Amino acid sequence: MDKKNTLIGISLLLAAGFLMFYQAQQAAKHQPPPPVETTAPEQPTQTGPHTAPSIVETTPLQPAITRGPAQLETNGSHGDELVVIRENEFMEVRFTNYGGAINDVALKRFEATKGSEDPYLMNGLRFAPALELSNFAGADKNTAYEYVDEGDLNSVAFRTNVNDQLEITRRYRISQDPNDEQPYLIRHELEFRNLTDRPLATGQFNLNIGTAAPTGEQDAYLLTFGYYDGEDTDFIQQSKYTGGGFLFFKSDPRDYIAEDRRLEWVSVKNQFFISILTPDTNGVGYFSQPVQFPIQEGETRPPIGITASLKMEQLVLPANGSDVVGFNYYIGPKEHGRISKMDRFQEKAMQFGFFGVISKALLLLMNKLNGFVDNYGVSIILLTLLVRTVLLPINLVSSRSMKRMGKMAEPMKLLKEKFPDNQQKQQQMMMELYKLNKINPVAGCLPLIMQIPIFFALFYMLRGAAELRFAEFLYIGDLSRADTIAYIFGLPLNILPFFYTITLVIQMRMTPTPTVDNAQAKMMKFMPFIFFPIIYTFASGLVLYWTASNLFTIGQQWMINRKQDDFEVQLPPSLKKAMEAPKKKGKRAKKAK
Repeated sequence: MDKKNTLIGISLLLAAGFLMFYQAQQAAKHQPPPPVETTAPEQPTQTGPHTAPSIVETTPLQPAITRGPAQLETNGSHGDELVVIRENEFMEVRFTNYGGAINDVALKRFEATKGSEDPYLMNGLRFAPALELSNFAGADKNTAYEYVDEGDLNSVAFRTNVNDQLEITRRYRISQDPNDEQPYLIRHELEFRNLTDRPLATGQFNLNIGTAAPTGEQDAYLLTFGYYDGEDTDFIQQSKYTGGGFLFFKSDPRDYIAEDRRLEWVSVKNQFFISILTPDTNGVGYFSQPVQFPIQEGETRPPIGITASLKMEQLVLPANGSDVVGFNYYIGPKEHGRISKMDRFQEKAMQFGFFGVISKALLLLMNKLNGFVDNYGVSIILLTLLVRTVLLPINLVSSRSMKRMGKMAEPMKLLKEKFPDNQQKQQQMMMELYKLNKINPVAGCLPLIMQIPIFFALFYMLRGAAELRFAEFLYIGDLSRADTIAYIFGLPLNILPFFYTITLVIQMRMTPTPTVDNAQAKMMKFMPFIFFPIIYTFASGLVLYWTASNLFTIGQQWMINRKQDDFEVQLPPSLKKAMEAPKKKGKRAKKAK
């Protein structure tokens, strides 16, 4: 029973570690160069992925695909472009009259790069302006809209006329209220007006939701296009477009991924920033594709981003009538506190995984602690202490059980010697032994099982938390990444994993080992070194948590080991009789001689 429980615990931990290690390795294989500058390259603009529909078209769009990744739009390609700026304390939104859409959004509270005075720019390098009516003939990014001055400094409006049949007005509004919980939310209303004296169908139309730019080694699985259909979410990773993998998990590169389905919202995101488009009425499909960014000096492959569009059902306008379609567009950091306040389950876009409830609780607690100490490294250590304190009663029961089971090693060894070929008898007497001494053999494995959800929750929470971007602690410059201090022969030198391994070795040597199986005991001794390569590339914030947790356990075990335990193993009569039998037999044999 003891051997079985220990092996179950080890298997669970290894499974958790392998999953996270595999994701980290996949990220490393697809590692792009550092973030590119926000000045677009001088290259010709390509046409978008769809053919332009007629405004009276009533059948679904049939996209004509450009093979390979889409190319970036060229800034300044229109000499008569009008850029209108609206801003609040958190962001500056630059609207363009070409397409009547959003060129880019500067996030004032986030640096473009560490130490930079420039803000992080969303949709800076782009396939198209965000919320552009993709390939809507006469209304897409190649169309110069008329700027409409409605006298409101919080809003902006553009208007165009399509073939003297359809008038399109696009209105946007941002909040200026410093107390608004959604300062990164842009409200968009799209109005279609029929200028004819007969009914008019707009045809299905697509709104581009922005271009997610690559940011670093996490892009292979954190740079995604995602959607929610009212029941489930799905996220298409960058690697789905670029292809790769191994064995049965290999896939070919994809020029695009599209589907007709009910959609409540769609998103594109990288490790720390996200764009979420939520229509007032459900969308009917999506079109997503990779975007090729400029090759950086010293690199052989261009970094790959993602762009996508939301397809909306056509509107049939009565003669001289109009209709308005509304959208909420969140474009900003992946801050759960803000995204969770949206009303259509947009928080699912955070991808917290199966243990999302725990991830949210830990993130909330970490941010609350940071409000007091103003350092996320210290906050993670305090979070560790709080979590371990909550789990302390379970750990104490486990430690006491393991310590007492250590004293039972001799009776268990004798059991195996007495009944070497009778496993059933061994198990029966072992259970009697546990019951008489009030020991629960599962208790020793319980802390391992309890830690699995926390490991996963922290892993998914810390890897994409915008709060940890560029967060410093001691020598660590960014808690969201590995604490690399140098490169030796091209390999990163990370310090925290070494501290983690040392503390784990000390912890395991201090912890009583109830097993009497030599192979199992050796496996336990090698466990820290098995985990070392798995956690080596993890975010330093996560390794910091585990290291602090090991130190807590060392202190806890030191106190337990110092405490005297008067526990004496009691043997059930059947076992005592079985253990004494050889002695009596030996005495009789001696007398016979």
